[in-house]
Amino acid sequence: MNSTINTPTIPLRDAQLRIERYRKQLSAYVPQENLPCAILIPIDDLLAIIKQYETVDEEGNITNKLRGVRAYFAVKASDQELPDDITALIVPVDLQGNDVVVNPDKLGGVDDTEIYDFTKPCPTECDVKSPLYDLP
Repeated sequence: MNSTINTPTIPLRDAQLRIERYRKQLSAYVPQENLPCAILIPIDDLLAIIKQYETVDEEGNITNKLRGVRAYFAVKASDQELPDDITALIVPVDLQGNDVVVNPDKLGGVDDTEIYDFTKPCPTECDVKSPLYDLP
């Protein structure tokens, strides 16, 4: 697996300004106490998705059939009143940029989709000391 990150980082203040704009725009539609601040995506779950789509050739070269994962924001039926924050559903994305919603290897099984619900929303899983958390 290539360990080089090809996307540059951004300065802390730029990130804070983006978060502030996001919160301001959404606060017109979602009560402040229900506004999604962040979502923790467990690394073990992401690595499991990556590993599922890896292949190793005869020379030991590892290739992956994924471009990444996509997060779809969602609210569970039990959360209609939004007592908790919005969650995200994670879907693998193939090399062409398409969602891998159905895994052909799992067809006919009890769970034949590749739609994962393992994210943990903030405030349940927050870093309240983060300079990205305590903003207007």
